[in-house]
Amino acid sequence: MASSVEFFIGLLVFWVVVLGLRNYLTRKGFSVYPFLLMWKKGTRDQWFPRLANSRSFKVFETLSVVLAIVSMIGGLYLILSSLSTLLFPARPSAVKLEPIIPGVTVGIDQAPYILLSIGISVVLHELMHAISSTSNRVPVKSGGFILLAFFPGAFVEPDENSFLESSLIAKLKIISAGIAINLVLAGIFFPLAVYLPPLLSHGIYIEGVIPNSAAYNASLHPGYVIQSVNGVAVSTPSQLKSLLESSTRYTLGLLTPNGTQFVNVTSQTHFLGVYISYYYPWYVYPFVAFFLWMFVVNFSLALLNGAPLIITDGGKIFTELLKRIHVSERVSMVIQSFLVLLLVLAISVSFIPQ
Repeated sequence: MASSVEFFIGLLVFWVVVLGLRNYLTRKGFSVYPFLLMWKKGTRDQWFPRLANSRSFKVFETLSVVLAIVSMIGGLYLILSSLSTLLFPARPSAVKLEPIIPGVTVGIDQAPYILLSIGISVVLHELMHAISSTSNRVPVKSGGFILLAFFPGAFVEPDENSFLESSLIAKLKIISAGIAINLVLAGIFFPLAVYLPPLLSHGIYIEGVIPNSAAYNASLHPGYVIQSVNGVAVSTPSQLKSLLESSTRYTLGLLTPNGTQFVNVTSQTHFLGVYISYYYPWYVYPFVAFFLWMFVVNFSLALLNGAPLIITDGGKIFTELLKRIHVSERVSMVIQSFLVLLLVLAISVSFIPQ
């Protein structure tokens, strides 16, 4: 908890300094608001024209429209599913829309990996918008970076007049390219986040111990690492479960702050009573954490940015599609506003104990 408090105190001090330097930063091209710092600059009209006009990118653009529609459906499903608890209180939803806030909803130690993942993902997202604009002959007017509290971001702005004069398919490609790259990145990092950790694990890390359990009675403590059971090496929860079910008496090989120890434990129920996770050497853990957050961040961005909400890319796609069938933009905004309310409600529900 102390580290979380220190983090937020440091964050507050940072913003006090930024606000104190508002005049200086404004002269340097920054826009400064409480907890929002933005740098914007005119940019080149074309971005990577050789790539933008290549056949492979043209195929990607076409597929991106399909992926954006899939993300839109997925985003809607995510929001509505997370609200099922309100409709069916006796059947808690397996889906929760919990915001990622280091020090609040996730450990403060995860902040570097989360912020790095967000930074990379958002920059690539906006870069795809810029390249797709070039591909569809829409000049890029400006671009920049933002810092919202401690979350980094980026943006590009295609020339508005040229964009509005473009065909429907060109608009959809430009808007969809960013969503698609996040979905593609989520697909790339999914196996790295799910299947690689068990292969890199060097034991079973004890996160917590249940009072009066077999582990508690044997003086096992959080921070210990189970490396073997009855002489057999273990590195995954499934291996540990299998060995526990094969006997009721165990000799655990433990890595502790005092070195390697062997402890005898007896459990007639084959239950140790520990909360566990994978254990990685210090030089492996940063990669595992980065892969995990690259998947989580990109999958979340793809679904939520793909949902038809005000200011999201999915909302822009939704508006363009409704225009095609002669439904006014005002109607689109009303629908999207309602969905934003549902999103806020869904996030609120995630904090209700189930």
